[in-house]
Amino acid sequence: MTAWRWNKRNGMAIALFALLISVLLSGCAGQKQAWPGTGAYGSVSQPSPSKLARKSFAAAPEDPALTKTLPDMTAEDYEASGDLHLMHKDYTMAFVQYEKSLALDPGNMGIHYKQGMLFLHAGKHKDAAAAFEKVLAREPDRAGAHEGLGTVLFEMREYEAAEKSFRRAVALDPALWKSRNYLGTIYDFRNQFDLAAREYAEAIRLLPDESLLYNNLGVSLYLAGRYEESINAFQQALGARGPKQRVYNNLGLVLARTGRYDAALDAFMKGTDSARAYNNLGCALLARGEHEKAARAFNKAIELNPRFYTTANDNLKRIEMEASMNRGRDEAPR
Repeated sequence: MTAWRWNKRNGMAIALFALLISVLLSGCAGQKQAWPGTGAYGSVSQPSPSKLARKSFAAAPEDPALTKTLPDMTAEDYEASGDLHLMHKDYTMAFVQYEKSLALDPGNMGIHYKQGMLFLHAGKHKDAAAAFEKVLAREPDRAGAHEGLGTVLFEMREYEAAEKSFRRAVALDPALWKSRNYLGTIYDFRNQFDLAAREYAEAIRLLPDESLLYNNLGVSLYLAGRYEESINAFQQALGARGPKQRVYNNLGLVLARTGRYDAALDAFMKGTDSARAYNNLGCALLARGEHEKAARAFNKAIELNPRFYTTANDNLKRIEMEASMNRGRDEAPR
């Protein structure tokens, strides 16, 4: 199943919230540089460094504004600074600023939620879960914290607990399309394909131009054996926003599954290079028991990229072994 999914680990499935030279001149260091007779200053004589210093630091009329002591930063200032670092993907500094904000305002559950998202992004699942649980202990109806906790539990493969968190999240805020997408994946794992398709369809209704949602719906429909609907979902994914490589690969697999090998190869070609495309087609043919066609596809993959495709060689050996075993069964005395 995981081979079919988008890997943003889970990219779209786990998105962060919206807030998200010196030049060294070689040969100059440590050397005393002579001024040329002309150059930047033309024919003007070399200026005296001491005069430059005196000119640069000459007393100026005092500006009272410059002598004032800057006020201490507030909890809100630190939070805003953290948000700015987060927006620039400087996650370490974002966390530091949030810590400073919490030192001044430890009851700010919004900061604990943001820290939970940072922990989640860093793969620190226990810390993320603790942050979201702390938020929910004070604010049990915060939908985003339920979604965050559900995401952590999903990453830890605690699917039953994750489902409860996602169900609670969408009950509080039906517009949380990420929770719908995760629920669809959980139902796919359980072979509850009708429930999965319903969740993906609702996510698509909420975010109708996102490729990954159509892709995941297409995978679910394929697993349910609804091949024509699956092909239609992948074609919609290709017309939506987002990366297309995985979609083309998935479309190729479904087309091959339905015997449309030329169309499958065309889809594989659009999603990857020619050698991989022929290898993918060979795998699809092998899965359908089309050994001779699979062998031709693997040989083509090796021809196109002989150094890379040890995988194709392994697949050819598998075909030869299966053919040998089949011959042995046919020749055995009855």
